[in-house]
Amino acid sequence: MLADKEFLESLLSHIGKKLKHEVEGLLIGGNAMLYYGLKEQTKDLDIVFFNRKDMTGIIQIIKNHPIYKKAKVLPELPYEIKPELRKKGEPTVIGDTDTPRFDLFYKFVFSVDIKKFFDETKRSIRFELLKLKIIEPEGLIFLKAVTGRPIDLEDIIRIVKNLEIDWKKLLNNIKEYFKIDKRPVWFILGTFFDINQKEKIIPEFLLNEVAKLFGVKL
Repeated sequence: MLADKEFLESLLSHIGKKLKHEVEGLLIGGNAMLYYGLKEQTKDLDIVFFNRKDMTGIIQIIKNHPIYKKAKVLPELPYEIKPELRKKGEPTVIGDTDTPRFDLFYKFVFSVDIKKFFDETKRSIRFELLKLKIIEPEGLIFLKAVTGRPIDLEDIIRIVKNLEIDWKKLLNNIKEYFKIDKRPVWFILGTFFDINQKEKIIPEFLLNEVAKLFGVKL
């Protein structure tokens, strides 16, 4: 089942009303694209939380929601992710074929530490006691380039064509993350290269600078 912005906000309002204290999180993926006006609907509701107890409480609130009472926490991911990215940051997935799926992450999204993206994000929305930041376009591109599924490539192209991208900021984020973990950056390079084989929308200077990190010439 797909969720539009109105349906998403009704779910988030329900969660916010049930909380006992303020909880912060970060909207990523299709949720963020809804708020940027780049999608009308999304099939999964991706949110990152930074406190384990808060996330556990929100999972319980979701499971007690009338439309999620029959939904289960799925034991396996319902989509393919590179094995190298599954060591840390797999989501708790809640949903079934009759409900939009919640993908709830704790601190990491498929091996990528999210704290920096959260800290540098300015835009936020509030649903009672639930305060959610909306990831910046550069962070959205970063995460989608790491996972690099066909749908992610399509989303990156849509983001680049419709939003103003600070390419220097994105490059700085990539270089900083390279010092922490080279593996996600290698996947980013591959995704950007693949995109430019279809449409040359990733700036050459950025592609070349990322390639240099690995001693590669494109």
